[in-house]
Amino acid sequence: MIRDYLNRRYILSRLEEFVYMAEKGNPLDTFFPPFPESRAGRLLNRLVNVYRRDMNDRDTLTAARELVARESQDNIRQKKQLTQNINHELKTPVSSINGYLETLINNPDLPQAQRDAFLRKCYEQSQRLSSLLADLSTITRMDEASDRIEKEDLSLSEVIGEAVSDMEPLAGRLAIINNFPAGRDIFGNHSLLYSIFRNLLENAIFYSKGTKVTVSLVSEDESGYELSIEDDGVGIDSVHLDRIFERFYRVDKGRSRKIGGTGLGLSIVKNAVNLHGGTIKAVPVSPSGLRFEFSLARRS
Repeated sequence: MIRDYLNRRYILSRLEEFVYMAEKGNPLDTFFPPFPESRAGRLLNRLVNVYRRDMNDRDTLTAARELVARESQDNIRQKKQLTQNINHELKTPVSSINGYLETLINNPDLPQAQRDAFLRKCYEQSQRLSSLLADLSTITRMDEASDRIEKEDLSLSEVIGEAVSDMEPLAGRLAIINNFPAGRDIFGNHSLLYSIFRNLLENAIFYSKGTKVTVSLVSEDESGYELSIEDDGVGIDSVHLDRIFERFYRVDKGRSRKIGGTGLGLSIVKNAVNLHGGTIKAVPVSPSGLRFEFSLARRS
C-alpha cells in the first residue's frame, strides 16, 4: 500500500511538472525521466512522446517558415537589384543615342564627316542595346522556363567548331586553338551550348590581352565531359574570381562598356553550364592567364 501510494504521489508530481512545461510551450529536456512502469505510467509516457513529436514538428515548421521568408526577402532584394542594374545599363546607350541624334537634328549644317561619325556612334550604341536585350532574354528564359528549354541530340564537337569559326574574325592577333576532338555528342540545347563557348572565347579575345586561347577536352567518361578554355593573358585578380559570374559584375567597368560588353556573358555561361548538368570555375594560370574549367553532362 505504501509503495503504491508513493508511486502515485511520484506520478502526480511528474505529471504536474509535465503539465506546467506544456502550458508554457517549453520543449522537454532530452533527459526528462520517463514515468514509472505501470498502466498509468505507460499511458503518460506515450503522451509525453506525442508532445515531443508535436514540438519537433512545430520547430521544423517554424524553421521552414523562416527559411521561406528569408528566401523571399533575398529574391525581392535580388530582383530589385537586377531591375536597378537593368535600368542603369539601358539608360547608358539610350542616353548616348538621344544625345547624338539631338545634336544632328539641332545642327543641320554639321560637316558630313562629323554627321557620319555621330551616326556610327548611334549604330554602335543601338547594337549594344540589342545585345543587352538579347542577353536579358536568355537570362529570363533560363530563370523562368528552364524546364521548358528544348534539348536534342547534338554534336558537341560541331557546336564548339561553330563558335571557334565565328569568333576567329574578331580574334585579331590572338590565336584560337581548338584541341577538342571530333565525334563527341551531347543531349542539350544548341543555342545555350553555343553561348557557353562564344562568351568564353569572346572574354579571352576582348579582355585577356594574350596571344592565344585554347579549347581542350580534359577528360571524359560515360556521364560527361570535363573541358577547359585557357588564355595566356593578364589574368584576373583573385579578389574578383568569386564574383565574375554575377550579373552585371565587371572587373573593369570602363573598358568593358567601351568594348560593348553587357555584363551578362559569364552569368549566361554559368547558367547554361548548370542547365547541362555541370559546374564552372575560373582558375588563375601561372605565370599569367586565366583558365575556365567546366563540366557538361552527356545527358542532363
